[in-house]
Amino acid sequence: MLNLYLTLIDTDEDKLRFTALYQQYRHLMFYIAREVLCDEHLSEDAVQEAFLRIAKNFHKIGEIPCPQTRNLVVIITKNIAITMVSHNNNKEIDAYTQIEETATSNDIFETVSNRILVECILQLPEIYRDSLYLYHIYGYSFREVSNLLSISVETAKKRVQRARRLLKEMLEKEGF
Repeated sequence: MLNLYLTLIDTDEDKLRFTALYQQYRHLMFYIAREVLCDEHLSEDAVQEAFLRIAKNFHKIGEIPCPQTRNLVVIITKNIAITMVSHNNNKEIDAYTQIEETATSNDIFETVSNRILVECILQLPEIYRDSLYLYHIYGYSFREVSNLLSISVETAKKRVQRARRLLKEMLEKEGF
């Protein structure tokens, strides 16, 4: 299977880096997928789909053995597995659609230290935290976030918007 992914990557250097990523994270990715899907065969399918998406966006991957890359592969794998569960059950997993839309101001984010901001981000619901991480921390576009998480572009935008609003509310409660 690795050879299939390598055909999507251009340079020999990147092929070596992707191979290292594959070797380092494939077991973790399988574990994550199996936790969500509770099925070994479906978990393998989820991991294959995750590697395919990573290979298509490999130009955005920095260092292989680092927390950011680990978080990225976990987010992608988990969201693919969740999507597979929703397709298998013919249900849409987006329990957060009833949250009211409100505009958020950037002002509060400019006055808060990174440490406090990271602590608050980690308290966000996972569905919002992942979208926020991919968009703001990793620098993916909304289209790329939607492809990585198997959601529409509008859903990606909405999740980031809601994450920012929740984050703003948390920071205001903390007195910022």
